[in-house]
Amino acid sequence: MGDGAMVPSSGARRGVAVAATCSLVLGCVALLGWWIGSTPLISIADGLPSMVPNTAVAFVLSGASLWALGVRERPAPVRWLGQACAAVVVALGLAVLLQYVFAWDLGIDRLLPAGHVDFPSKFPGRPSPNTALCCFLIGLSLLSLPLKTRRACLLLEWSALLAAAFAMTALTGYVFGVGYFYGLPPLLPFTGMALHSALALVALSSGLLMARPDCMTLSTLTAKGPGGILLRRLLPYIILIPLVIGRVFLVGADLGVYPIAASFAFASAITTLLLGAMLWVSAARMNLLDEARQRAEEARAFLATVAQASDDAVIGTSLDGTILSWNPAAERLYGYDAGEVIGTKLPVLYPHERAGEAEAVLARLRRGERVERFEAVCRTKRGQSIHIEVTVSSIVDASGRVTGVSTICRDIGRRKAMEAEVASAHEAERRLRSQIEAIGAASAAASEALASLPRSESGVRSVLEVLTRHAKEIVGADYAALGIGEDSQRPFDAWVPSGVPAERIAQIGAIPRPVGVLGAVVREGRTLRLADVRAHPAYIGLPPHHHPIEAFLGVPIRFHGRSVGNLYLGKRPGRPPFTEDDERVADLLVDRTCGVLETARLYRAEANERKRLEAVVEQLPEAAILVDAKGRLISCNKLALQYASSGVRDPDPWGNRLCFEHRTPAGEPLVWDERPLIRALERGDVVTGAEGLLRRPDRGLVPVLVNAAPVRSDDGELQGAVAVFQDISALKEMERQRQEWIGVIAHDLRQPIQVIATASQLLGRAAVEQPAADGQKQLARITSSIERLRRMIDDLLDASRIEARQLTLDRSPVNLRAQLGEILEKSAEVTAGHALRLEVKGDVPAVLADPGRLEQIVTNLLSNAAKYGRPEGDIAVTVSAERASAHIAVTNWGGGIPETSLPYLFKRFSRAPEVDPRSVRGVGLGLYITKGLVEAHGGTISVESSPGGATTFRFSLPFAPEAARAAGA
Repeated sequence: MGDGAMVPSSGARRGVAVAATCSLVLGCVALLGWWIGSTPLISIADGLPSMVPNTAVAFVLSGASLWALGVRERPAPVRWLGQACAAVVVALGLAVLLQYVFAWDLGIDRLLPAGHVDFPSKFPGRPSPNTALCCFLIGLSLLSLPLKTRRACLLLEWSALLAAAFAMTALTGYVFGVGYFYGLPPLLPFTGMALHSALALVALSSGLLMARPDCMTLSTLTAKGPGGILLRRLLPYIILIPLVIGRVFLVGADLGVYPIAASFAFASAITTLLLGAMLWVSAARMNLLDEARQRAEEARAFLATVAQASDDAVIGTSLDGTILSWNPAAERLYGYDAGEVIGTKLPVLYPHERAGEAEAVLARLRRGERVERFEAVCRTKRGQSIHIEVTVSSIVDASGRVTGVSTICRDIGRRKAMEAEVASAHEAERRLRSQIEAIGAASAAASEALASLPRSESGVRSVLEVLTRHAKEIVGADYAALGIGEDSQRPFDAWVPSGVPAERIAQIGAIPRPVGVLGAVVREGRTLRLADVRAHPAYIGLPPHHHPIEAFLGVPIRFHGRSVGNLYLGKRPGRPPFTEDDERVADLLVDRTCGVLETARLYRAEANERKRLEAVVEQLPEAAILVDAKGRLISCNKLALQYASSGVRDPDPWGNRLCFEHRTPAGEPLVWDERPLIRALERGDVVTGAEGLLRRPDRGLVPVLVNAAPVRSDDGELQGAVAVFQDISALKEMERQRQEWIGVIAHDLRQPIQVIATASQLLGRAAVEQPAADGQKQLARITSSIERLRRMIDDLLDASRIEARQLTLDRSPVNLRAQLGEILEKSAEVTAGHALRLEVKGDVPAVLADPGRLEQIVTNLLSNAAKYGRPEGDIAVTVSAERASAHIAVTNWGGGIPETSLPYLFKRFSRAPEVDPRSVRGVGLGLYITKGLVEAHGGTISVESSPGGATTFRFSLPFAPEAARAAGA
């Protein structure tokens, strides 16, 4: 025997519990009798042996040990306590026996109150030898009970049977009144086994045998075969009939009905008859059992034939999983012959990782649980895994005890394959339905984003982001991007990634161009699906900081045969590649959303055009105002805002808080209905070149030229009006200057003409009346006036050439020291009354200049200094050399020029505002021409003046090439 020892049935466990309880109760009753001094509780009746205290303690300990070790599996502390109680019982029985054999007195008999009842005894409180021996045997059986070995089982069985034999002998003595059976009169007439001690020992022996049903004695009694049946039927009669008959005839003999010898003869004859009748009945019963066995064997043979012919594998096993039967279908299913598997354990048919499933099923069957039909995976002889459907049934005997297991296995590989295909089809259908729903949701989201699209670049990008994000989620990609553009020389016009963190996008930086694999999708115009993008011939790598990509899917987006953009999808290395379903779904998504993308592209183009138009309108040099059909102000550029009066208390008739004060050229308020914008909106008039005044908060009334026109749709519906205000202050100023110039010219030309006319008249009269000296004087006046007219005409011509950029120079290297000295000598008439001085600082190289034009520049500056300088004041001409040019300064002293007038000195027809134009000769072109001549030479000119101090005009001229190289050297 081993670990597979039989477990007591529920009836046996109840019997063990009853036996333990009887021992405990009888022991406790005897102890109580000793405690209270009750003779019936100690010896049942007067003259009978009593149960001494040590015996009672032994029965209490034995009952507790049997309860702890034999009823069911107990916790470890309880089992240890039961074994300790058994050890005490063994020690107590052995100590008593040793006292009898060696005439010792160990003092253990008087530990308990043995003196409460007065029974004559040589050894008060000591158990009888037969009782001590039985306690010793019972203790050994209890110690052997937890051990699951064959020797332990034999020790338990023989010890319990010997104890039961001694106890039954004592009980027989009590039944027939024979003291020799329960006492030892020849040896120890004062001792004997008490009646309730014998009963307790019989109960303990029975409980121990029932606690180990796998031992031979009880297994023979409980066997299902004919021997077990015959033993169970005859044993009660064999035990009880002799006792009952013997006691009955003994009572008759005691009453004197017949002699004692006759009673034994009668008892023997009747016992023989009864036992013969019982044997006859048992033989008939065994014949019936044999017939039933034959029928069972026939039924078993029939079932075996059915099992052999079955298409399902039928396997019979014991409760521990040992294979006992194996039909041909099992051989075909598993590949094992019957001889290879019979006698092995059932888990050999399961994969190693699933061997525990068979053990779990067998454990449930051993516990009496029901196992429903289930599916499992088994292993064939070739190591292949197969799917089977298992039906497990318990095999029970006539008493209902489970003796084995019947397992029917059916190969469901084809069914599982079909179910897998059906499940795959359902999964594909579900996935396709989910993807179609996702495509619909993506299209709806894109349409919704498009419907609420603001007219800006960011709004178009939001539509592209919606499509990119949904595309990534639908096909299960890690990264996605949508690019618009096909020019490989420039980046995509729009590039919207998804799945890439913002910080990684910032690290990547530049937008990609449609080159490499991205360009291949653009060039080929068809979907490109790659398991590894790095294997494509066009692959040129990824930009720095980009996530690695392996699987790739590129889908061109076309609308009415024209490319709209491209959708790119990617997965990280190690992820499964894109499938044909992913490609179809991506194509379907693109087909559903290409219209949205085209609309978004048009929005983007329209937004760009609108931005350009707004930029043009914003940068217009004229003020522009746009109103809708109801006159509400839609927009106006920055220049128009300069004319607006904001924050007015009362709005205009159209309800605009931003108002414009429009007046006639004469400064009178313009009637509302006559304003050009109102005429264009309400009458549909096109107004061009209407002159008027607009008030600017910073400049007052400003002359403007107004153009207004209605704005109509393609079908002619009036949608608003636009007005443009052109500031003509400069034109008005030019007109004023022109009128002033005309007056100056008329005055300046009239004077020399008048002089010429007067001199001519005087010259005619002098020819007759006056001497020749007067004629010479008049001729000199004529010559002077002609020279003035020539200079004025030359100035006008030079101003025209400068304006038309047609001024020509004849440049050559010029020595400034010599040239300026000569010019100062010639300018004596122009600077009459002023002292001239020339100062040359250091060595000044030659300059590259037109000598005649240089003389014109210096003469104009000297003339200007003489006109506006202090009378009789000095005029200084200073020359110095800088790094690449010579600097000439002309300085005079006088009233100076106000700072506000300095910006206007070099304009045409400009004069100092505090000077009367008629008091100074000239047309106001001298400084304008001087500035043009200096700039034509490649130099610059500036003026510095302080009120009441010096006024200095400085100009520069570049060195001649040879002089410049020498200066650099």
